Amino acid sequence: MAIYLNNNVGVKLATAAAPTVPSIDISSYVTAVTLTQVVDELEVTAMGDTAHKFAAGLQAATLSIDFLNDWAASQVMTTLNAAFGTTLAVSMITVKGTAVSATNPSYQFSILVNNLTPVGSGGVADEASSSLSFTVNTAVTVSPTVAF
Repeated sequence: MAIYLNNNVGVKLATAAAPTVPSIDISSYVTAVTLTQVVDELEVTAMGDTAHKFAAGLQAATLSIDFLNDWAASQVMTTLNAAFGTTLAVSMITVKGTAVSATNPSYQFSILVNNLTPVGSGGVADEASSSLSFTVNTAVTVSPTVAF
């Protein structure tokens, strides 16, 4: 069993100008990230079965991300503000800085930028931060060969 610290996840976002190519690396701003995948359960129980049976249906996913806000050009908040209400491609890798492989695959998907906290949260003397959850707008592709 492989055990690793989840402290070097890589995250790239596309821009509103090029929404299908993740090019903005926001990894250094991310403080927590979770990609949750589920599939619909379709009941396929037939006569004579002694228990319920299910098949996988459509996939759904959510990307939850906490990050430190940065309003500089081509950084996290300017990228998300420009893309509000649109779909952006995302690329992630479990361990940034190492080669993509079967044990360190890359993940590709698109998110609907349907919510923002553009000012962020925080009190006096706190770093401005945001915690957002985005609906994944495509199937999640896991690849041992697609570069991060």
